[in-house]
Amino acid sequence: MAELPDGITLEANRDLSGRSRRPWYRRGLLCCVAALPVLALLNVFGQKPSNTSVSTQAASLSVNAPSALRGGLVFQVRVEVVAHQDIHELEIIFDRGWWEAMTVNSITPEPEESSIQGNQVALAFGKLPTGHKLTVWIQFSVNPTNVGKRGENVGLADNSVPLAHLDRSLTIFP
Repeated sequence: MAELPDGITLEANRDLSGRSRRPWYRRGLLCCVAALPVLALLNVFGQKPSNTSVSTQAASLSVNAPSALRGGLVFQVRVEVVAHQDIHELEIIFDRGWWEAMTVNSITPEPEESSIQGNQVALAFGKLPTGHKLTVWIQFSVNPTNVGKRGENVGLADNSVPLAHLDRSLTIFP
């Protein structure tokens, strides 16, 4: 039998003695990497909608939207307003967090007018009589580079007079 090169032993290199745990380390790391897509499939990282609502003497405001998302997802927001008194110029006011690094695909019904008020976007829908309900659907896409936590507050106003306010937040995972 030929001599073995320096530093090579039959026990360590052929029989792999002392390496019995190494495959388990690799398997453990592989399971950690595989756990991320499994958790995403179980909706740990977002898109399950949550409902937030507030009711005042003037109106009720309800927002149904996800509170956690992943970059690249398309999602839907439903805003419902029920007038408890006549609202002459209904405005739904969205904080900056709704628009930052997001793409708006559609707003249904389209607002009569939209404007920027500081860091907020106001969508005007005209008159809403007592007892009537307005449902607004907004479809967004999360830009893939969008990551972090932000406020997504929503306000309701009549001719810039505040009627109701909702505090929400959104977490966006990579």
